[in-house]
Amino acid sequence: MLARWDKQFGIEAADKIARSALVEPETNINPETGRQQDVGAQTIVPLLAIEPGMMLLDLCAAPGNKTAQAIQAGARVVACDRYLKRLVEVPDAAMRVVLDATQPLPFSKKFDRILIDAPCSGTGTLGRNPEIKWRLKPGDANILSARQRAILDQARRFMRPGGRIVYSTCSLENEENQNVVQSLRLRAETHLRLPGRDPGDGFFAAVITLV
Repeated sequence: MLARWDKQFGIEAADKIARSALVEPETNINPETGRQQDVGAQTIVPLLAIEPGMMLLDLCAAPGNKTAQAIQAGARVVACDRYLKRLVEVPDAAMRVVLDATQPLPFSKKFDRILIDAPCSGTGTLGRNPEIKWRLKPGDANILSARQRAILDQARRFMRPGGRIVYSTCSLENEENQNVVQSLRLRAETHLRLPGRDPGDGFFAAVITLV
């Protein structure tokens, strides 16, 4: 991974990422929701620019930390995940739906905002999950990107005109981040948090608007 990061971010940034993975991460509590949540993770929901009363489709919602943030911002949330047991911790204020987001979605209406906190390799969270270094194999990012593209492709069909999608991962890999958005030819403003440079875990986010 270090060689990949050298090429992608430069030697200095890659060294900071690697060194930050050796430091025990801080525990942060979101003051609005009372939930334990990484400081980097807390930067994703504000990108949705939620206004009170907006309908939000939260795909891949478990365990519900970002769902709770969105509810505090005034959104009416439909929270989805593949397995019912993963939705147990999602706030009761959300409507919960069990579904596979790579497949056609079962909704008859479109949404003001859509959040895709996509399943990913998690390489931005090595300090919190050091086992990832040994678990990941070459090519895993490409395998995950196929699922990520499918989720984003399904989601964009359910956004209202003038709406906004935020696609995010806690991965540092281009295959799961910029390449996913670019493969669908979507217009996006991208944000990247790097461990060692920015506080907390590493995150990628793309703010997508459709015209």
